[in-house]
Amino acid sequence: MENILLQIPSNTAVISALTKSQLIFTSFWFWASLIEFIVIILLIIKLKKRKSNLSFAELTKDKIKSSKDLHIDMDNLMNSIGGSKDLYKELSRLCHPDKFINKPEQKIAEEIFQEISRHKRNYEKLALLRERAKSELNINFKN
Repeated sequence: MENILLQIPSNTAVISALTKSQLIFTSFWFWASLIEFIVIILLIIKLKKRKSNLSFAELTKDKIKSSKDLHIDMDNLMNSIGGSKDLYKELSRLCHPDKFINKPEQKIAEEIFQEISRHKRNYEKLALLRERAKSELNINFKN
């Protein structure tokens, strides 16, 4: 049967020797590979469009060099990552306005609590609010 597929048929008798299932099978794999090829081409086109839409695709060497000159407060950044959560919990617990009901410090406590909620991930701001709470609300912290 392999010899028949490799030979160029010269008459209809040899063509009829090929079974219908072999012809269908051959055409099925042809169409399957063609569809896969089209899908791959479409995915490549989609990937190219997505790559051109990325914000960092427009970065130039000048922008990268100028970003290196920016001053980033790494101390505040590391403290904000590691210590802001604990400081936020402590401040929100001790400076909550419900602790100062019917006292003259209630409005100050409300303002400080709003600031604490606004800056809950910034360690430097929370440290300043802690000092403000010490002086204005007379709160004694553990540290």
